[in-house]
Amino acid sequence: MKRRMTNRMRSRTRVTVSLPTDLVRRLDCHSRAKGTSRSGVAERWLRAGERQSALLSLERELETYYSQRIEDDEETELGAVLGKAARKVAMDGRPRRGSGKSPR
Repeated sequence: MKRRMTNRMRSRTRVTVSLPTDLVRRLDCHSRAKGTSRSGVAERWLRAGERQSALLSLERELETYYSQRIEDDEETELGAVLGKAARKVAMDGRPRRGSGKSPR
């Protein structure tokens, strides 16, 4: 039974770009080593760069969100309780300070 490739194949658009010589050399070297086309390697590199950029953007957005001051007293109280619980969980399994004696 033949499989239909039309559903799996993405449409392609041919583009022409100018790249630095050293980048083309690395692209060609990588494509030969992997046994794939130059276009395939370039596509994977572009997609990886796009994913990395999206992750960095998300990280910045999360940092901005969590660095904002919480103005609502209930949320502040909840944050304090959660912080205390997180510290307790982090300390579980660690010896307590103070006595100088090792736990038995």
